Amino acid sequence: MSYSEILSGPLGEELRVDSGSEEEEEPMSLEELRAILEETAEDVEEDPEEHERLSESFNWSSDYSTFRGQPEVYSQAGERGPNIKETDPLKLFTHVWDHDIMNSIVAQTNEYAWQTIAQASELPDGISAHSRLNDWVETTTDELYKLFAVMIFMSLMVAGRVSEYWSTGTLAMPGFRKLMSIKRYWLLMRFLHFVDNNTISVHGSDRKVAKIQPIIDHCNKKFNSMYTPRREISIDESLLLFKGRLSWIQCIRTKAARFGIKFYELCEAVTGYLLKFEVYTGKKYPQTGDSAEDSLYGFTSASAKVVLRLMQRFLNKGHCLVMDNFYNSVTLTRFLKLNKTDVIGTLNRRRMGTPRDIQILNERKLQKAAVVSRHCGDVSVLSWKDVKLVTTVSTYHNADMLPGRRAGQQILKPVVVHDYNKYMGGVDLKDQMLSMYLMERKRGMKWYLKVFKRLINVSILNIFIIHRENSTNPLSHRQFRYKLAEQLAQKYPNLTLSRLIILLLFSA
Repeated sequence: MSYSEILSGPLGEELRVDSGSEEEEEPMSLEELRAILEETAEDVEEDPEEHERLSESFNWSSDYSTFRGQPEVYSQAGERGPNIKETDPLKLFTHVWDHDIMNSIVAQTNEYAWQTIAQASELPDGISAHSRLNDWVETTTDELYKLFAVMIFMSLMVAGRVSEYWSTGTLAMPGFRKLMSIKRYWLLMRFLHFVDNNTISVHGSDRKVAKIQPIIDHCNKKFNSMYTPRREISIDESLLLFKGRLSWIQCIRTKAARFGIKFYELCEAVTGYLLKFEVYTGKKYPQTGDSAEDSLYGFTSASAKVVLRLMQRFLNKGHCLVMDNFYNSVTLTRFLKLNKTDVIGTLNRRRMGTPRDIQILNERKLQKAAVVSRHCGDVSVLSWKDVKLVTTVSTYHNADMLPGRRAGQQILKPVVVHDYNKYMGGVDLKDQMLSMYLMERKRGMKWYLKVFKRLINVSILNIFIIHRENSTNPLSHRQFRYKLAEQLAQKYPNLTLSRLIILLLFSA
């Protein structure tokens, strides 16, 4: 499908009509949309020199009696699962969002609020008598925990607009007014901040996420320390819906959001527990003299470096990494195998290193169920004609088949395809479980606040998985979220008038 067809079709129409354009999300122009589609459609660049450096001689054979690929022994089999033995929702939540990170958010939020108020005061007209800025008082960790309770309740009781949660009509929800006034909610959401803008000194792609980087680093550290995954882990993209103007917005038409901020994520395959992630901020260009950034373990392709950054702490432990053809290559597969990490995945058969016999296959001439496979000792590549030609790569699967059923008929399917389908869905499973409780669905929100809300949401899902694994009688996902919100609301009660007066005097 051409770009003009996309732009004139339902997807382009959706973006023109429902651009999410409120005060923080300006609508994209058609030129910006075209640029996004063109960047998204670009093939992953490959470096011929990289292939030569990293590939030992690949002597491909069709004789699988010489195939020596065996599954790696998973060294942490006895340690898998939660690293903390806790089931209480509030204790698990405050283990992630502890006082250190909360105190940092409080300090940055208060500083940003006073900076904004000071700048507004210097304008010719000053601050209007009716402005919300006149009502600002410094926030506290207790109040931010209360704000989190409001966010969780909002995701459990979906309304069309934020103001509806504080409405007083027939469909009123008085609980929200008891938790926090709508004026205070808007003030906190306006000033919620994570880093001092005056101290941001990074350049290039790192600067793009500098406003949220402390939270990203904190979550990656916490998620990794709280859980030891099973052997099978998977890498895939996740998309956070955002239709405003942002230079690194991506289009993935297979995702529910379709347009938004892309995350690369490493998840446990069977539970969807998020182990590590990074935010995609656009195509990175080499910086002069920055050879460390230009390559990673000798790889220069962007997709390979994503895999290796996400896997740095998980190499040499016997994991089986499952990923699709966006990331996979024969050279990357061999590198991972040499670092005691198995690989299962689909493969773009046109990529360098793929056996020539498979590269030149004519899909139209192949009969259905035809199989062509080659191996080079510890790496096996297999093409199987199903509805379309599917090519896979594995470090321990041979060309064995197993019976299956489709549309009531018996079929034979390669074991590697069966295992790929079984273990590839970790990120999609996570997204599916989050989709019922989206905190970040509201429009008119700064992009980094959307990312922050997504990370709050993912952290709740992660601790729910820990709760479920630790409990003999676990709560349902919805019950867990409701109990957590209630615990936050009860533990951190509303500020009294006397407390507000004290804060006002202190801030003065």
